[in-house]
Amino acid sequence: MEKQIVEQLTAATLKSYETMKNLGDINSSAVRKMTDLQFDFISTNMESSIDRAKSLSEKTNINDTLASGTEFANDYSEKMTGFIHQAVEIFTQTRDEATNLFEKTIASKAAPVKQSAKATTVKDATKKPAKKAA
Repeated sequence: MEKQIVEQLTAATLKSYETMKNLGDINSSAVRKMTDLQFDFISTNMESSIDRAKSLSEKTNINDTLASGTEFANDYSEKMTGFIHQAVEIFTQTRDEATNLFEKTIASKAAPVKQSAKATTVKDATKKPAKKAA
């Protein structure tokens, strides 16, 4: 009996470890993707700033400067919107992966409970009723 309990605890521990390892992999992947996105964001900001400074240094009248500023603002806004969409995509993918992991974990935990409930019902049904004492 003790051996069976130890085996059940070992199996439960291994399943828990596997679930936590998978969750850690999901989180690591999300952090790695967000870090890459942040590096791209910083690089884009630096490049945009340099391009803006070069552009302004070449302008000689106010109308050209204002037109350049409008063009820069539109381009920059488009780039930032792209970064936001990428970040939302990363978060959505991470949420979906974590949800699937937890659903699988819950399903695997519920299956043995259902099986043991059926086994108990079958055992109870096969038992002969006790005779009443007279």
